[in-house]
Amino acid sequence: MEDEKKYIKMENVLNTINRKYIALPEHEVKRNNRIVDQVVGDILMAMKKQNPLFKTMFERKFYGGSFYDGIKVGKPIEFDLDFVLNLPVLIKPVVEVGDKPGFVQVRITEFDKLLNQPEQYRKYEKLKPLFDDKMFLSTEKVLRWMERTVNLALNELGRSKDGTVRFNVKLPDKNLVMYASVAKCHPAFTLKLISEDGSIKLDIDLVPCFQFGNTQWPKGQYRRNPMPQKRDKFLVVPKKPKPKCQNIDRYWRLSFQEQERELIGGCQNNTLKPALRLLKKLRDRHNHAVASYHIKTVFLWQVSELEPEKWRQPLSKIFMMMLKKYGDMVKNKCIPYYWNKNFNMIGHFSDVTLNDIANTLANIIKIIDRYVDEDPFVVAKYLIEPPEIEKLRREPDVLGKKHARPKYEPLAAPVSNHVTESTIPSTPASSQWCRAS
Repeated sequence: MEDEKKYIKMENVLNTINRKYIALPEHEVKRNNRIVDQVVGDILMAMKKQNPLFKTMFERKFYGGSFYDGIKVGKPIEFDLDFVLNLPVLIKPVVEVGDKPGFVQVRITEFDKLLNQPEQYRKYEKLKPLFDDKMFLSTEKVLRWMERTVNLALNELGRSKDGTVRFNVKLPDKNLVMYASVAKCHPAFTLKLISEDGSIKLDIDLVPCFQFGNTQWPKGQYRRNPMPQKRDKFLVVPKKPKPKCQNIDRYWRLSFQEQERELIGGCQNNTLKPALRLLKKLRDRHNHAVASYHIKTVFLWQVSELEPEKWRQPLSKIFMMMLKKYGDMVKNKCIPYYWNKNFNMIGHFSDVTLNDIANTLANIIKIIDRYVDEDPFVVAKYLIEPPEIEKLRREPDVLGKKHARPKYEPLAAPVSNHVTESTIPSTPASSQWCRAS
């Protein structure tokens, strides 16, 4: 309890760091959103025109990822966009849970029924090539089909000799010229945008996915849908498990993004998202090879365990509570997948790596506990760079006065040299299981 009381002394420091060094610039967010909406809108229209099957199956676009979850750290220049598709109910697609947690297979049981309905058959006659010889939906075939569709759309919009497409984007105060090109990076096709003067660069990952309703919700050891009335759909994404396995093209990764967004954002006026962003910033500062989804999962577990009003406590208290929870999970070498608790999301990490990260986190907690009474800025060294810390200390509005550097020198937390987040899977990828507790 005493620790919790003293953490409040760094409340203004954490809020200022979150506001000035982590939160995304509002004007850039609005501008980039307009650019993405207009460019994607034009491409989507062209895709529907060039591919009748895509037009028939397309239901909606879903903006996923940390940017739209409100937990992005860094500039608003990367976007995740799912093209949500529907398979016809008539052919009775079935979602089958396999031996790899977080992945399923999609099998068609009655495709021949289309033959008895000419009108439906005309709509879906080119659907069968997306399945293998056993009528399992193939990730590889769907990705190739989507690649062709995107390229046909860009050709329709008028590709230049260098392979780029010009887009005229209307903003409230001016018009922009953006040039688009495509780079392939499974499971997405990255649409790379650059403004005419080169000052704006955006990456949009376009991902084809299929949606299913509650009746197909994964069974067995999977968590039930926590909001079946409000969010009754889940997605499957064409991302393959690692390591490679037999019939790997049949595996689709489960995605419960809409439910997770609701869980993370369900507590109004809370400090959950700021605390999550701070932990991601700490991760980046120490170059730990822990994916954003792993940290988000730590919060998902706490959301299910705590009452909503708990998240309305001061940011300093929530930050330290979650830092300790995160540290404990790493120390125990297990962050259970929220939707299937038997799967360990960090099970593929080496003991050396996990021990290194756990020791770093424990050291950070120890130093904050030891010095926060004397120096509320002690937490800053684990979140921002030294020049930013000096600037922060000189801001009188943080603590009501300029705060000089303390005379003591806090123990230095080791800065790990692990690989970056982008080199590791952000969702279940291997058959690692949590130890029984």
